[in-house]
Amino acid sequence: MTYLDVIAGMNSIGIPCVYHQWKEPPPLPYAVIVHDDNEDFVADNHNYQDVGNYRLELYTAIKHPATEKKVEQWLKDHRMPYDKMEAFLDSEDMFQVVYEFQIIGG
Repeated sequence: MTYLDVIAGMNSIGIPCVYHQWKEPPPLPYAVIVHDDNEDFVADNHNYQDVGNYRLELYTAIKHPATEKKVEQWLKDHRMPYDKMEAFLDSEDMFQVVYEFQIIGG
């Protein structure tokens, strides 16, 4: 699995998704995926396994549990454990739900 697979997966469930930011955002809802950092498995002065920490940010005009469930079901179907956080962005007048997860080997 790579972040490109996540983008394709979000698009397949009807949620437009891009890496880092939209030049021209589509109508809500949409998503953005961002690579935060790595926690590679290291031993004997060697990186044995790539482990990337990612954030999938879902943006909606209103609190929309059905859309969140679609994203969560896709993550579960692909065996990607996640942490979930939510915020209302006053400056943008939209909700942001953030899913944090790791992609191993991608």
